[in-house]
Amino acid sequence: MKENWSLELINKYIDNKVEENLHLDYKASGSLQKNDKKTNELSKDISAFANSDGGTIIYGIKENQLNKHLPEEIDPIDRNEISKEWIEQKLQGNITPRIQNLLIIPITVNEPNEVIYVIEVPKSDTAHQANDRKYYKRFNFNSEPMYDYEIKDILNRNKFPKIDLEFRIVIENHEVNNTDNQIKTFVLPEHKLQKEIREDVNLYVYARNNGKILANYVNAYFIFNEKFLHENRDNEKDSELQYFSDNTVRDVLDIEFRGFNTQEKYGPSRYDPILPRQKFNLKRIRLNKDYLSSEYEIKWVVFADNSEPNKGIILLENIEIIHK
Repeated sequence: MKENWSLELINKYIDNKVEENLHLDYKASGSLQKNDKKTNELSKDISAFANSDGGTIIYGIKENQLNKHLPEEIDPIDRNEISKEWIEQKLQGNITPRIQNLLIIPITVNEPNEVIYVIEVPKSDTAHQANDRKYYKRFNFNSEPMYDYEIKDILNRNKFPKIDLEFRIVIENHEVNNTDNQIKTFVLPEHKLQKEIREDVNLYVYARNNGKILANYVNAYFIFNEKFLHENRDNEKDSELQYFSDNTVRDVLDIEFRGFNTQEKYGPSRYDPILPRQKFNLKRIRLNKDYLSSEYEIKWVVFADNSEPNKGIILLENIEIIHK
């Protein structure tokens, strides 16, 4: 998930001692210098992120001397000496091929010329070579040289679909007749029926193809707590449920008219391919609205054609909510 980078957020990372990991690295201001050694290190570190799973490098933060990989304090960079344009030029000239959609975000510290540079590196679908003509990966907080088979694996990324699951919560209000406290043995005139507003909360699950290849077969599993469900209103059940869905559809072959009613005839199920950059509606699940802001998580894994399984976790409170 992309962050909205600001000085306040940087300070939170420091105060909360957010440790470096596969997707995060801290670099002191001295890491950006106009000499061959440092520019080679820059190309090495950025290409390693792109060759791995993407991530963020923050230039302008010192690490704790006793507890390595923990942020200690802001170590600002002189914008007049090291500009955003200079970084872009070095990355474009020293990494082959050029990394697409790379972001460099300058954050002003105290003085106008004191900055922190946040570089967001996307996961690439090809292998990138650093300025020393080697290929690197992100491993154990460091940039390590890659083996031949690892380079081949990266080059195969764009030969398979890349399916991610997306979640959206939709809240809809409906006006319904409330007959709970009315006589149900005969039909009351409509003007005497009590009206009430019912709020439906539904979770929609989508499969999006973020790759460059069409996905023929998609199978998805997502797991969450049973408390989320609308049917579990008394909150008595507290266990994990696993849902399965795929990209199958059934075509309407015919419609039969029976008096005032119609009945649709469906054909057999078939897989509906998902084109690149398109999404498919996998599932709709009615939720218990009491848990919309909870910290419960949804775990998911998705399989597509011959691709490696793709996994993820999202907190319920982080899912977009739409009111209709």
